[in-house]
Amino acid sequence: MVIVQPYIPKYRAAFFEGLITKLASMDIDCNVAASAPSGDQSARNDGVTPDWVTTIVQKRLTIAGKSISLGGARPVWKGADGVIVGHLGSSLDTYLAIADSKKSHRFKVGLWGHIKSYVSDGHPLDLALERWQLRTADHVFAYTPGGAQYALSTGVEAGKITTVMNAVDTESLTQAVTATTAAQARRFMDVHDLKPRRTVAFLGGLDESKRIDFLAEVLDILWLEEPSLKIVVGGTGAQASLLARAAARGQAIMLGYATPDLQALVGRVASAILMPGRVGLVAVDALVLGLPILTTDWPYHSAEAEYLVEGRSRLTSHNEPKSFALMIRNYLESLDGATVPRYPLSQQYPTIADMIDNFAGGVQKMLDTTKAKR
Repeated sequence: MVIVQPYIPKYRAAFFEGLITKLASMDIDCNVAASAPSGDQSARNDGVTPDWVTTIVQKRLTIAGKSISLGGARPVWKGADGVIVGHLGSSLDTYLAIADSKKSHRFKVGLWGHIKSYVSDGHPLDLALERWQLRTADHVFAYTPGGAQYALSTGVEAGKITTVMNAVDTESLTQAVTATTAAQARRFMDVHDLKPRRTVAFLGGLDESKRIDFLAEVLDILWLEEPSLKIVVGGTGAQASLLARAAARGQAIMLGYATPDLQALVGRVASAILMPGRVGLVAVDALVLGLPILTTDWPYHSAEAEYLVEGRSRLTSHNEPKSFALMIRNYLESLDGATVPRYPLSQQYPTIADMIDNFAGGVQKMLDTTKAKR
């Protein structure tokens, strides 16, 4: 079988490696086909090309600001027993896969992704096409329970839905957290002149979906009200320059792409993760690190925001810079003692091992057999 991806980000590599191994133990040969990152994805500098990837070229067309994928993966799934493609109304590969499944009942098609429209309101035509895709596919792989519930509401049978429980490489991050010492944390704080309970973090891509312009405005407010507060930023992206002013005055510490080791170190020195824009897989990072996410009631958070519990692993302000800045100050002032409370550590989070097992089980159901050829 074949899984088609736009590109392979570093955080996804361990999942595919584990899935390929898991499926091989079930006598299912899995091939991953992916293109190179483009646009904001390219600016994140997190794309990888492992030796298990079949490289494809996916051309795109932009019409009235809408990006349409013109496909490119069809030759890779020729002769396969099944393919898993993205659940996207604007993806030609998705329609080609469904068409191929109609020609051969042996060929199975799975859809994976958010399933529900979380990160935008969605064009009515797109939403209608995506509902049709769900009802037509052989299996649906939803990132989270919310997406699975949405698939059910469109008429997809429960037995044709797998809730993947989308995650990052929790194993590597957990190991890094365990290995990071208090001495390392103290050295890091000394080097960057960080103070306990006056340090926050940002982890993720520095692009439009994370609302870096909003974050920059909040940092301007905090600079006037609380100049001792600093933010350590782990990430790269097209909008990194928006934080240049905060970096120049020493308020923002720009760390570049955050490896698990660097994330673990940030988790030891920061009191919270700021995410005024899209809360996505950073929710899993935060739960592993034991840090709450401070965010806003912006309506376009991703599916993984469902993992967080308000008042415990998430605090939410009104979607306005002054309200967000005030919540940050109030939260930091509420912390007692020399040790940052790690509230979410007792909260369960999805692991990459769980995700691999869930996904592999869904593949087996989709193929309706314990043995399959590529």
